[in-house]
Amino acid sequence: MSTKKGCPSHAEAMQLKQPGAPFKCSGCKQMGFGPSYHCESSNCSYVLHEECANAVSIAFHPFFSKSNFEFHEKAPGKRTRYCDGCGKDVLGFVYHCSTTGYDLHPCCLKLKHNISDQEGRVTLELCQKVPSKCVKCKHRNVVERVKGWSYVSSGGDCCYHVSCVKELILENWKKGYFSQETNNSIGMSSDRENTQVALRSMEIVPSGRRSRRINKYTKIAVLVFKLVVSAIFGNPISAIAALVEALVTD
Repeated sequence: MSTKKGCPSHAEAMQLKQPGAPFKCSGCKQMGFGPSYHCESSNCSYVLHEECANAVSIAFHPFFSKSNFEFHEKAPGKRTRYCDGCGKDVLGFVYHCSTTGYDLHPCCLKLKHNISDQEGRVTLELCQKVPSKCVKCKHRNVVERVKGWSYVSSGGDCCYHVSCVKELILENWKKGYFSQETNNSIGMSSDRENTQVALRSMEIVPSGRRSRRINKYTKIAVLVFKLVVSAIFGNPISAIAALVEALVTD
């Protein structure tokens, strides 16, 4: 399947590949786990998220009803810009509205507005304004004056900034908790101690000693976290799922 956006250095069509090792998108410069487009030229490492490869000229978002977003391969203007969805810097591909000045990463523009598990136990909504503090950073805003979007549970008691989840996964990837295997699958470190350290660093479970039996609240918290990560990075995310699953099978 060919992509609309091609490699700037080669004429060969880029091809869609199923999830493999974690990658850094050559377009938006954000991390990715899901399906991606690769340049077919030998020794070329140019790779794009699906959202970046299939970018459209004009886009809209319900959170910004007065904005008409135009696609740019590089942020317009000279000043540093940040995504008004996740709050992270714009380093490459971006949707920008010249009238309102808002910017969105291609992946943030395409974030699902509602997600739920197959059993219907948990429903999460993408929110511009949040009712509670983020589970990770313990703040309502991502940084000063930047609210940032969050996924919020139906009861409003569980909230994750999109940017905080991005940072959590990136931090653990850099620490080597997700192995970059070449057999078209995402691996996970087999070291049990490393797995538990990673879980604690994600702050999805209480610190300190815990009972052998996982209580209902913790199980739901783990499920919420998996759903949020899935919504942001795409499915399947084998390494992250396995890492979190280690908690409930320990």
